[in-house]
Amino acid sequence: MRLPIEMIGNKIRMIRKERGYTLETMANKTGLSKGLLSQVERGISQPSLDSLWRITRALDSSITHFFEDVNQKHVYVTRKEQRRQVVFPESTGTYSLLSAGSGGKLGLMEVRLKPGEVIVDQFIQQDGEECIVVNQGSVVVRVGDEVHHLYAGDSLYFASAQSHVVENADDGEAVLIWALTPPQL
Repeated sequence: MRLPIEMIGNKIRMIRKERGYTLETMANKTGLSKGLLSQVERGISQPSLDSLWRITRALDSSITHFFEDVNQKHVYVTRKEQRRQVVFPESTGTYSLLSAGSGGKLGLMEVRLKPGEVIVDQFIQQDGEECIVVNQGSVVVRVGDEVHHLYAGDSLYFASAQSHVVENADDGEAVLIWALTPPQL
């Protein structure tokens, strides 16, 4: 059986972002290069046992946590009260993972933005797609040079390589469902 490198990398990235750590922070904590850490997170490079040990220590996580889903069922339930919160240092808002633990090809989260809060280019990547669905309130979305006003029930799809900014320019809270492939959470 092959080691599920992509699943382990996704878990490492997810926990790193939950902790609010950058790749540079992780490089400093582990003594590993940012390039290697990025390759491990993307499933391109298989970490040695020593490297994985350093990563788990820096994340204050158990090494066994990264292997929990191996050979498990492919159905995952995330209860509302068990959603993991993610912090993005450059942006405001509250991010809750809806697809945590799946290790799949789709990342899904709920984003809550109070009036004036902004999301800035969190998931720019060369290959990937994103879709935003507005469940409540309204937002202004800038994708490249285009500006779109979205209201409850509206959705917007775009390629992840394009720069994008989402802002709640309304008086009430905006609630979005954000889907992205491949998952960058």
